[in-house]
Amino acid sequence: MTIAIEFKQDSVNLAEVRIKGSTMELRRSHSISIPEEWIDSEGVREEEMLAMLVSQEIKDFDFKSKDLIICVNNPSIIYRELLVPKVDSKRLGLVVRSEMMEVLNLTPDYIMDYVVLEEITDEEGIAKVRLLAVASLSKAVASYIEVAKKMKLKLVGIDTSTNAVLKFVEASQDLTNNDQMILVDIGNTHLRLYLFENGKYVLSRNAKLLPAGASSDYDVAFIVEDHINKMIQFSYTRINKTGDKIVVLAGNRDLVNNLKARVEEDLLVKCDVLMRPEFLKGTADFSSEYINVIGSLIRK
Repeated sequence: MTIAIEFKQDSVNLAEVRIKGSTMELRRSHSISIPEEWIDSEGVREEEMLAMLVSQEIKDFDFKSKDLIICVNNPSIIYRELLVPKVDSKRLGLVVRSEMMEVLNLTPDYIMDYVVLEEITDEEGIAKVRLLAVASLSKAVASYIEVAKKMKLKLVGIDTSTNAVLKFVEASQDLTNNDQMILVDIGNTHLRLYLFENGKYVLSRNAKLLPAGASSDYDVAFIVEDHINKMIQFSYTRINKTGDKIVVLAGNRDLVNNLKARVEEDLLVKCDVLMRPEFLKGTADFSSEYINVIGSLIRK
């Protein structure tokens, strides 16, 4: 078994699974609220407090595994889509690092990685690679490793929320069987919108919601709906713009349930709340807010 912990800016999601071939059995799941100031763009600020809190919750809710995957879903991760010349895999990492440092003016103390999205040939016949690059300060990554040590868990991998979503969608037949799908992951203070076409990732956008407690649920719902509408308008510029569209909501339980009817009525597009995927077995609770933590556990 393996446990995954998703560190968001104001909450922590946990899931424990047993993997059997192509299926995954969800044994336990749980969510914890944390003070927003505990995690920021430089990583975990309160390592001891966070480790103590999560360790106690793991004990109280009877999580068994000592193998850990961390999923980072907070401002300590920077994303950038790049289109670079196709080179061998050994050189590609160097190309990505150089591009990220130049485009985003990053310093050498950033750790970078990437996910290849597709290989294409441009108008001049040059082979190129479209990829999603990620970067994080070395000390931010070190802070998550330190939290794992303090919890006395064996860290076997670190993932990011966007990569987790890409794996989740690829593994979910119900999600890949759509001409165009807008997946909306709604947090308490931020949301991220993804556009997929026939299960293939196109792009994603981040947006900030009003701070928790600063507005009513209606105001936040209006902001989310407005960002969904902007993504829908963008989708009409795509090649298969006339294809069927669907909006899938995930994340904040209260908001996603209230938004479904509003999106269908106001934006005239089919809208569903993310359901338990067919590959995820077991009797433990699954809700749409676990999309990232479950996705981080999928092997590729």
